[in-house]
Amino acid sequence: MFELQSSCQDCLHCSTRIHSLFSVLNSEEIAILQKQKTHVTLDCGETLFKEGQYPPGFYIITKGKLKYSKFGFEKREQIIRFAKEGDVVGYRSFIGEESYNCTAIAISEVCLCFLKHDLIQQLFKSNSDLPFQFMKVLANDLKTSETKILHLTQNTVRERIAESILLLAEFYGTEDDGITINVSLKRDELAGIAGTIRESAIRTLYEFNESNIIELTGKKIKILDAQKLQRIANASL
Repeated sequence: MFELQSSCQDCLHCSTRIHSLFSVLNSEEIAILQKQKTHVTLDCGETLFKEGQYPPGFYIITKGKLKYSKFGFEKREQIIRFAKEGDVVGYRSFIGEESYNCTAIAISEVCLCFLKHDLIQQLFKSNSDLPFQFMKVLANDLKTSETKILHLTQNTVRERIAESILLLAEFYGTEDDGITINVSLKRDELAGIAGTIRESAIRTLYEFNESNIIELTGKKIKILDAQKLQRIANASL
């Protein structure tokens, strides 16, 4: 289980803050943020929070990547979406005082800043631009959820696997070779993203591999033919 630690770095010069919803804070508000925040570090595979827990605040990722998952029948994992550096994590509890509706798990080493509800409320009152920034985060996440629901109900498994690979490449980028997706995922995790079973995901991945559309190397995926993958996904990414 992770532990809350003392503040990590200077918020004023933090590149994550500059590119997050907290970019609108003035120097006095940044000083308040610096003083009251705490820091969390997770190892790969460690859980930040579980579905059903009631949190006292939310988090900002300063390094690394998380996945949001729900577990259904026989603990089958459905990956809802991912979060990376600069993203807000667990904010629904702040809006509606609700419990977490999913589980957040690190898929790399992750560093986060933890902000208590009282601190966020204080900043909302002092800076009228901050609630608007927060609304943009909500709107974007809602759009992502609506798109995922549409694709899960209308696209074939083959299309969803292709789209999932392209989305991973867009979200995480590629390694120095320009074709290897910069994230390591198990086959059942990819199945969870595409909303299918592990066996169907493996069968489709090996079909793509045999067709030289992708290349599988352990948990890594190289995209050899992005245009063909896009045609299969019926996506305009």
